[in-house]
Amino acid sequence: MPDFVLVHTQKWLDHFTQQGHRVSPLAAGVEGAIYDLGDDLIAKVWRVRGTGELELMQHFYADVAKAGLPFKTPEILTIEQVDGISVSYERKLPGRPLQQRLTFNDRDVEPVAARCVIDVLQALSTVPATEAMRRLPVLDEEQPLWAGADTFQDALTNLLSRRVAQFGEVIRTHLGDFDRRYTGLRKRLEGLASFPETAIHGDLVPENILVDKQSRPVAVLDFGFLTTGGDPRLDAAIAASVMNMYGPCAPAITDTLTARVARDLDYPVDVLLIYQAAYAVATANAFTSDGSDGHFAWCIDQLRRPDIADALGM
Repeated sequence: MPDFVLVHTQKWLDHFTQQGHRVSPLAAGVEGAIYDLGDDLIAKVWRVRGTGELELMQHFYADVAKAGLPFKTPEILTIEQVDGISVSYERKLPGRPLQQRLTFNDRDVEPVAARCVIDVLQALSTVPATEAMRRLPVLDEEQPLWAGADTFQDALTNLLSRRVAQFGEVIRTHLGDFDRRYTGLRKRLEGLASFPETAIHGDLVPENILVDKQSRPVAVLDFGFLTTGGDPRLDAAIAASVMNMYGPCAPAITDTLTARVARDLDYPVDVLLIYQAAYAVATANAFTSDGSDGHFAWCIDQLRRPDIADALGM
């Protein structure tokens, strides 16, 4: 098990049992481990997030809830510290992950799955960005994404600068002409016109969209990885590229869903491609500093895509 994935342990099962809950393991991943406490309550044991950051997320969730979305989103009820580890208690959300309706070997995008993702994107794009959203840090950073920035493009460009300063040499080892691609990316980002700022989930993989039996979205969870307020086209670009990240037909699925998102949400394809490149640079080393994980390899492959190269003016 990679050391960036938190697994369930008997310690936490005992901890929640001693609190009087009927506890059972629910899920585990990069952000932490989740336990079902019964009575429509869950507990999240966070790998790295502190109390202050979770309190910001609590405010973020409250702002999203005010928008009256057609699906449920998380609600943090309380936060505690246990031996220096943050634990949040939240309402359990309904539905089954959209991922359960998909397979690794899918050859194309199921229309119902594409419609589900687009409906979520469209709904989130109606949630106005708030100060609480702009105060959130992203990835493993401690400072807010928007620190020292007046526009979303500045905030994103500053993030890319910090990531490249820290991990650029690792990326260059695997992508010899990275600097040329990165220069093109910065130029294209700086040339983007401003766009109404809304809530951005930043990690709309199929596991994070819960659906009913008709594959309609009933809840969206796991905000936090790249959550902020900004251009909703970034969220759309990410969602289109992560529907199927590692399957044999992943490139074709990304092409199809990117075109479908552009058509249905009236977003220019080249803007989505620019943001897909930005996502690849920003998150390449989100899990390992040496690029030894699968996500890093996927990000390098994204930057090599001919359509992204064209969008970057190469």
